[in-house]
Amino acid sequence: MISKDFLFSIYFFFGISLLFSQKAIPTYDYSDCDFQAIGHRGYSDIYPENTLLSIEEAFKRGVKYCEIDVNVTSDDVYVLFHDQPTMFRTSNGQGYVVSSTYNELLELDFGSWKGSQFRDTKIATLEEALLLAEKYDSYLYLDTKKFDPELMGKTLLKSRVDPSRLLAAIANLEEAKEFKKYCPNSSFIYFGGLPEDPSDDNWYKNLIDLGCKFFETYYSFALDETNVDFQQFLKKVHEHGAKVWVFTSNSLEEIEKIKNKGVDGVESDIATSAMKDLCGGLVVDAEPIRATTANHTFDNGDLQSTGVGSQLRPLNYNREFEYQDISFGTTSSFNIEPINGKIANIIKVPAFNPQNGLFLFTNFTSGIDANLHFNYSLILDIYIPRESKDKYISLFQSSPENSNDGELFINSGGVGINNEYHGDLKPETWYRLGIVVTETTIKKYINGNFIGENKIDGGRWSIYNVFAGGQDQGFLLFSDNDNETSEIFVSSIQLRNYNMNEHGMKLLGNSNSEGIPISNSGIYDLKFDGEIGQSIVNWDSNEIYVTFPKSKDLNSVKADFIIPYGANSSIISGSIVDLSSGSSILIITAQDGVSKTKWNIKRKIKETS
Repeated sequence: MISKDFLFSIYFFFGISLLFSQKAIPTYDYSDCDFQAIGHRGYSDIYPENTLLSIEEAFKRGVKYCEIDVNVTSDDVYVLFHDQPTMFRTSNGQGYVVSSTYNELLELDFGSWKGSQFRDTKIATLEEALLLAEKYDSYLYLDTKKFDPELMGKTLLKSRVDPSRLLAAIANLEEAKEFKKYCPNSSFIYFGGLPEDPSDDNWYKNLIDLGCKFFETYYSFALDETNVDFQQFLKKVHEHGAKVWVFTSNSLEEIEKIKNKGVDGVESDIATSAMKDLCGGLVVDAEPIRATTANHTFDNGDLQSTGVGSQLRPLNYNREFEYQDISFGTTSSFNIEPINGKIANIIKVPAFNPQNGLFLFTNFTSGIDANLHFNYSLILDIYIPRESKDKYISLFQSSPENSNDGELFINSGGVGINNEYHGDLKPETWYRLGIVVTETTIKKYINGNFIGENKIDGGRWSIYNVFAGGQDQGFLLFSDNDNETSEIFVSSIQLRNYNMNEHGMKLLGNSNSEGIPISNSGIYDLKFDGEIGQSIVNWDSNEIYVTFPKSKDLNSVKADFIIPYGANSSIISGSIVDLSSGSSILIITAQDGVSKTKWNIKRKIKETS
């Protein structure tokens, strides 16, 4: 006979389970929270930065403030764009925003660099972003690459939104006065270092009287226990009724410390996770998503990516020096060995002089130290011509300006650095070379087989990664500062933001005419037939939330979505999902067949009038 105590324990267990399962679905309502995580360029960890998509995905998840970068086109349109001076990293264009018309920029793709699932994303205007902020009762913080308050004022008037939606970054009192002249009903944010005298009440009062609501400075100041100037700055800002923000941190542990110091907000690429953690009371695993961030197969005879990644940028892109060009062709046109018996698209890389090279944008989300990033994997399908036999070939160079010796080479002894080389690379043979860099080692693989490692220390092999994105966020391929490199053929290049293990390298195997399989397995642009509002993908716990009216038949719900380049899904987009039991499982398997993400679709029912 089952005892009452046993039955009570069963009911209690299921009751607690239900309680926790309900808590696991975020409300994304943080109106009672006294802290703000500001979306750095929107939800830029997952979505292409400074786009309407990235901003909306942040707003959908309860982020109230998005920091965006704005610049002015040649025909006076404020658009969202960060890098200076070129467009190589976040578009398929190669010119300059400031010398392009808005219509010229509309012809470009500002999404594919983050993944082919974002193909044909258009450049956003400030007016469009303001309308989006109005829709979500949220705010835009403008990091102005060109400060034009008169144009800001005109844009505000044209958009007809509440002027409080716009908060401009202001560096000094003169800028503040100019801004208020054209945007009298908008507030602004002081953006810069600490005042010369942190105790000077007039410095704060003068800015606040003109409409300053937030004072933003470097996050490192807040973490420095010995920085008495910052402590005084924080105290004075609060005494004058304003708030302090800092930029930019992507560590939840770090952000929590900053909040505990009394800071009111932090810019972050993972703002949505930070709000859930610090304001929603949820335990969040916000480790960077392991991903392929660059992939090149040269199928179209150019330096654009395949599936994911920014285009490769010539080091000498402005042709300031004598230009050394890449030659595009096939194994047949160059009269060299095919790859696994098939003709492949390839490039011929010359023996670059120190003024030339190929720049690879990493597009990693920066960690605790934004200037250093270890833990990455570089995979190359290469062919050494007879002319380069027994010569040095530089594989990569961590200095964006090619200002020091290369970091890893091929020579007669194999692959290595500092007189320690491993492996046997014969000329006129295709190889898949794998390079895995940690803070202490470089592990090397040929055709999936481990050939040796080099012990390293210091920051030399780290990725240059300042403020999570920019003109020089990445490293050079096939460059050396004193001509220690030779001609090489390349069919594929891939970069991943994590350390691949020996098993993963083994599965990648030999060079292949179709390239290196990509490891990405996310899900995007998800729409369910009959849903209320928009479904939300929770990247922290691999859950998908969708809301339906009570009248909806949940036995057969059509689901449409997009997945990364080369990936497969257990439920085909456009097919029927059964959500009658409350949830369903959808599995995305990456092109490499190894990386998988199991997504749990959770539905909610809402009463409708």
